[in-house]
Amino acid sequence: MEILTDRDNEIYRTQVLNSPEASIFKQWASPLNRLQREAGELSAMDIWQTSTRCIDELKKAGSNKLDEVTFIYTTLIKDCETIKQGRHTTTRTRAEAEASAQLIMTVTATRSLNYIEPGHEQDPESENDGIFKTIMDEIGDNAFIRYTNLFFAKKRNVYGEKIVIEPHNPLADTDDTDSPALQKEARQKAVLTKVLTNTQGLKKLLNKPDYDDLTQCFETICSDDALLSRFEMIKPNSNSWGINRKMALNIIALFINLRKLNIPMNQINTTIGGSNNNTYLTHQRPYNDNRTAFGITTEEYDAIVRIIEGCEGCEG
Repeated sequence: MEILTDRDNEIYRTQVLNSPEASIFKQWASPLNRLQREAGELSAMDIWQTSTRCIDELKKAGSNKLDEVTFIYTTLIKDCETIKQGRHTTTRTRAEAEASAQLIMTVTATRSLNYIEPGHEQDPESENDGIFKTIMDEIGDNAFIRYTNLFFAKKRNVYGEKIVIEPHNPLADTDDTDSPALQKEARQKAVLTKVLTNTQGLKKLLNKPDYDDLTQCFETICSDDALLSRFEMIKPNSNSWGINRKMALNIIALFINLRKLNIPMNQINTTIGGSNNNTYLTHQRPYNDNRTAFGITTEEYDAIVRIIEGCEGCEG
């Protein structure tokens, strides 16, 4: 699971506080922050963002929402075992991952049940009620009761006024503002599509394991915030790829060199369309007297080398 950067955390918090679910988020904010401080839990915004992704998965499931709950929970546990932020990765214990997944599912359950309008408490149960009950069964009573007790603990605000949570059905939303994670996924997809489309000739030139590793390297590079931003810069100016073509070609040359593949750069150039790609098909470390050939900095070069060397099958 990739957690939010400090900046994205602030942006997303402002976004949620101005959303239709602001009141239920505020009710969760104190217990979530307390769990972070006292138990080393994920941040409130990471919990909320991941819960939103669970809701998105439920919406995609259509009439199979109740059946989807168990799959979402299982995937969550696995995702919560590895936490990534930028180039840093933290491995957590199974117990820590399960606790986070149970908390996220509980938050999702309360959000799904928050559809009930005042005066309609006795109406027949809906699919949202079914989701609530299925989540409770799936994660177990102990975890569910523990977390919901934290949620319901605060009944009045600091002025002694009864806290009112405005009803809203997130499963019925049709025009949600994407969370930072979903926005980043869209950016990653846009860059990857342009890279792989413009270099598709390599699929025939490289053997399948090498091509698959190269694709994986591009995906990993795009998951890094700084490298993704660098990839989105248009270099050279007004180039037809609409991204940092220099960087893409630097990466390909570096990959070929580190993998010790016996393929001339002229052949790579011809395979991906010729033109003036040769200038940027260099695996050398960036240096000051030839900056035009590079779409990356020295620090980024080092990070990309580590990524390529970490790909399966790469020779160290």
